[in-house]
Amino acid sequence: MAFDCIYVDFQNSKENLNTIKQRMPHAKIISFVQSYMEILRSLVRDARTSHVWMMSSLIDYSTFNFDYIPEQHEKQQIHVWHNAEQKEGDTMLIPCAEFLQQSEQLKFLRDFKNINYHSTVLKYSAWPMRSFEFNTLTEQVQSQQELYVNYYYYYHYYNCYKNEYDPIINYMPSFWEDVKLYCLDENRLNLMVPRFPIKKELYEYSPKLLLKNKSTPVHFDIVFIHNNEPQHDENYQALLSAAEGKPNQIKVVAGVQGRNQAYKAAADISDTEYFYAVFAKIKTDPNFGFDFVPDTLKSPRHYIFDCYNPVIDHTYGHQAIILYNKKMVLENTGTGLDFTLSQQHDHVKILSAETTFYQDPLVAYRTAFREIVKLLHAQKIKPTVEGNHILLKWYTESDMQNATYVRDAYTDAVEFVKKYSENFEKLFQSYEWEFVDSLYQHRYL
Repeated sequence: MAFDCIYVDFQNSKENLNTIKQRMPHAKIISFVQSYMEILRSLVRDARTSHVWMMSSLIDYSTFNFDYIPEQHEKQQIHVWHNAEQKEGDTMLIPCAEFLQQSEQLKFLRDFKNINYHSTVLKYSAWPMRSFEFNTLTEQVQSQQELYVNYYYYYHYYNCYKNEYDPIINYMPSFWEDVKLYCLDENRLNLMVPRFPIKKELYEYSPKLLLKNKSTPVHFDIVFIHNNEPQHDENYQALLSAAEGKPNQIKVVAGVQGRNQAYKAAADISDTEYFYAVFAKIKTDPNFGFDFVPDTLKSPRHYIFDCYNPVIDHTYGHQAIILYNKKMVLENTGTGLDFTLSQQHDHVKILSAETTFYQDPLVAYRTAFREIVKLLHAQKIKPTVEGNHILLKWYTESDMQNATYVRDAYTDAVEFVKKYSENFEKLFQSYEWEFVDSLYQHRYL
């Protein structure tokens, strides 16, 4: 071999390293740090030859031709040998003097004035591939020892084959720039994650590259929860219609007393890591897809969608379909005024349903009272413009069915919170239907 050699060792393959030691016993072997650009900047000036080879332990070089000599008109070019999937390449022949002359202006390989790309087939060593669940990804990254691991969501990986998409495997990152976190598909279910001291979520890492390769969504169970409300059968039929043709499994929780117990019963019968909770008082929007994908870059959480309330003519998260994290539901102690909001959650501006709570006087009063108490308590702790706006909406007069019960509930909730604003134990009574029902009976019966 006519030129010096820099061999970047990612400590991924002893076999590849031994091949280089045998074929090039004088190669300078260094561990990967930061980027190829920084490595070349620090080492090219020490080369004893006009050109220097730069190679990577990611590749098996047992059959590679290192006797290549550039033609006279190609001597000032960087020669890059690459696979079709990664044009930036990990195998290069660098013209030392020309590189040093341009190096201060270079940020990326492509910034070099003259590059000669040689398309070939190089045998790459695959990065480890590991399946993950939404709840375990952080723990897996925390224990990661390798520079990169290709994580894939188990069901997505096999759904790709079913839907005639190729799952992305053995992706080859570029090491010419800072090490990135790669989201390889549009749903972020296939990830190339570098080793880093993660605390709670992958959003902590920067920089990231978000690719838009075709993907398939995941399909979580749907659990319909009812306590024989007058409209439950009609709304169950609306759910069946909206979910028709979708692969989600539909299950039912009926007659479980207590909201905390009902949510846990729904989690118990779900066979998926998340599940959609659909409540008897809402009519599922026919355009709701039941195909939302939790953000793998975030820590596990619940996802609250939008619901239209015709009584107050407003759309927000109250009574909406919720995509619950099953594990979090089972761990929830139910000690907050709102079961869902007491844990990590996101509000997703997708219309999921229209509420029909107003069709029954008792349900109308009960629903409005509980919601007003929660809104008033939240405004006291952390006031927001949106919170005030929603409260004003509940206060507005309406000619909808049973709207007077809603208005009465508003008045009673305001008095209740004013009286017990410093007594959370008393406020927490609004969490249970039986207590609110007793207020209804006292007022009207």
